[in-house]
Amino acid sequence: MKRFPVKGLLQHASVLLVVLSASTVIPLFSQVPPGATRGSRDVSFQAEDGWTLYATYYPPERAPQVPVPGLVVLSEPDSTPRNIGSNIARSAAANGMAALTIDMRGTAASFGKKDFQVFSLEERDAMQLDIRAAIKFLSSQQEVDSKRIAVFGAGVTVDYVVREAALNATQIKAVVLSTGWLSDKGRESVKSRKDLPVLAIASDDDARSTQSQAAEPFFLSQDRGSRLMFLMDRGASIFNRPGQPMEKVTAWLKDNLRALGKETEISFKTEDGVTLIGNLFMPDGVDEKSKVAGVVFVHGANHDATTWYHLTRELVKAGMAALIFDQRGYRKSVSDIARLPQSADSVNTRHLDIKAAINFLASQSWVDSNRIGLVTATSRGGPAVRAVYGDSRVKTVVGLSFYGADEDTKRFLADMDIPLFMIASINDENADGGSLEEGTREAYRLSKNKESELLMYDDAGRGSNILKTKPELTGMIVRWFAEKLAK
Repeated sequence: MKRFPVKGLLQHASVLLVVLSASTVIPLFSQVPPGATRGSRDVSFQAEDGWTLYATYYPPERAPQVPVPGLVVLSEPDSTPRNIGSNIARSAAANGMAALTIDMRGTAASFGKKDFQVFSLEERDAMQLDIRAAIKFLSSQQEVDSKRIAVFGAGVTVDYVVREAALNATQIKAVVLSTGWLSDKGRESVKSRKDLPVLAIASDDDARSTQSQAAEPFFLSQDRGSRLMFLMDRGASIFNRPGQPMEKVTAWLKDNLRALGKETEISFKTEDGVTLIGNLFMPDGVDEKSKVAGVVFVHGANHDATTWYHLTRELVKAGMAALIFDQRGYRKSVSDIARLPQSADSVNTRHLDIKAAINFLASQSWVDSNRIGLVTATSRGGPAVRAVYGDSRVKTVVGLSFYGADEDTKRFLADMDIPLFMIASINDENADGGSLEEGTREAYRLSKNKESELLMYDDAGRGSNILKTKPELTGMIVRWFAEKLAK
């Protein structure tokens, strides 16, 4: 890997940035005054097949002003009732989350008409409905962010947790799996969710083969937030043993669930009338008095907004906001194209999409409109430069694999005085002979800002794919924005 020059990027460990949400109103959810604590309450609800389930709801200790993440803690139907999970539920509530502990069907208060111990295999499979019902109930609480739910499962429930997570990517954003085991279907479920962080817990007390079973979800997971932890005891009983299990699990949940911020689907129009769809990620605890910097993410020609998922998540974890969107004609932003003139889908209109996204981000009351950054990739480099040229709100641009610039783009680059962080692979060429290596080098050479940097890899791939082949780049980009968009 060759990098030119190093001007202090790695000296700064702080992070920054990102975009905020569309006309969002922050409601006050609780009747309890801010600063007061609230107690738990017993609740009941029904699964889809009519089985009545009993649970205990733990609201966040302090009344929230914005929706908070939620944690579902499942009992172990063959051994322990829901009160075994009260410790981790209280810990979650003390750390700004809501929690629900549930007696699974056939056990304790949710016994119903048949003991779990004599369930058939088909009847055991219905436990997945219990998980679904618990998530539905927890999500219905006004103070809970329905798109940030974690599920704790132990033993026999682990397999059903990951199966449901595979079906419900919109809501289930993290899973904690204690001393359990997976079926073939469960293994495929874990592998199908590349965006699902898994905390797998194995018991120090178990035989090596049993530990391997419990650890398997970690090794199958492809999410960078996944971890493997060894603790004493099994299931939810780990929270009654030494080794700070509650603190460790709660810290992991804070980093992989609470820190994700609030995600809102948004739409906005370009100046030529095209409606674009995207997602806005807002860090927790942000208000009009504590404005944050924002970053707009522009996907390449062969991708869509989802290509930036992991990078935006790391920025939001660092206390920033992020805006991703589908450009005209891509994924969710296709509805207008059929009825608009053909020119509306021209390469000459791509910069209008980017300008509209910047304007939308800058208009949010929680965003400091004078601290905007932008990330772009491949053929969208030129339109991005055109979109930000002359816009004093945009303070820096990160470019991945720039195509060769046209004369206007070259002129804009030479005239702009903002730092560029340009990244590409050596010998990256198109079939038509165009070199993305040279296009990226040229953009760096044309920049007159002394803080601009160029990073060239030997074998990193192209565009946003570089983030996958070179995972250290995510942290470098976060640190770049922290420095360039600092107050």
